Amino acid sequence: MFVASALAICSNPAAAVEYLVTANSNQTFTPAAITILQGDSIRFQNAGGIHNVHADDDRFICALDCKSNNTPNGAPWSVVVHFDQAGTLGYYCDKHGGTQGGMRGRITIVGDEVFGNGFDPM
Repeated sequence: MFVASALAICSNPAAAVEYLVTANSNQTFTPAAITILQGDSIRFQNAGGIHNVHADDDRFICALDCKSNNTPNGAPWSVVVHFDQAGTLGYYCDKHGGTQGGMRGRITIVGDEVFGNGFDPM
């Protein structure tokens, strides 16, 4: 009787992923809460209405871009924000929300230490 066994060795970390969060005409973000891995990115996209995306700690404020054109805008903008630091971060639209309510969202960034065994969680 022959018994075969396989051992998968993974030396490369999982590839970074880009997630999509939309700012909607009904003054909500979809999804409003998202969990990503450290090193991933989120593409924030305006799906209708006059919006921007503003981190509670001011780490990013974006609309047409994340530099000078970051006030709420009705154009069909799209920006990508990369997350290297684990933790939880709230964000909002300056026109329809704030740090305490209204048009808000939450990002949970899970650090590498959660997967200490070296295996990809996917």
